[in-house]
Amino acid sequence: MRLTRDLNNEELREMILDSDQRHVQRTLGPLAEWAQTATDYPDAFWERQQTEIRMRIAASQRSPLRPAAAWASAFAVVLLATICLNSGLTLPRPTAQNDSDQELLVAVEQSLQSGVPQALEPAAMLADEISSSVQPNSISHRVTKENQNENQ
Repeated sequence: MRLTRDLNNEELREMILDSDQRHVQRTLGPLAEWAQTATDYPDAFWERQQTEIRMRIAASQRSPLRPAAAWASAFAVVLLATICLNSGLTLPRPTAQNDSDQELLVAVEQSLQSGVPQALEPAAMLADEISSSVQPNSISHRVTKENQNENQ
């Protein structure tokens, strides 16, 4: 037997058709025998079958409740699905992340308002103290020099 990859398209098609024919023969072969045995049933059997079929058809035609029940069931399913989807949409808010984000934002705003990086804040405070202690002396010294120049 040759491998299917070695077959050309026509040979492959023939092989598939042969396989399908064998399958159909195996499936439908016993059908003739079954049909022969079915015809051997007595007429009373076929009359009972016919009566049962007619009763089922009549029962399905008498019951107009089935379409209403089908619509009611469909409505109930849609309603239930809507309720489930709407209740599933309310997700708990992650508060821990919001808090840390808020803290970071506050820290950034404070550092921007201070004008000095956090690492240099001690040096900035020292520079402010030095400049504030030097300014009154320089102002008073300048004022005295100006007064002396005006007097001369």
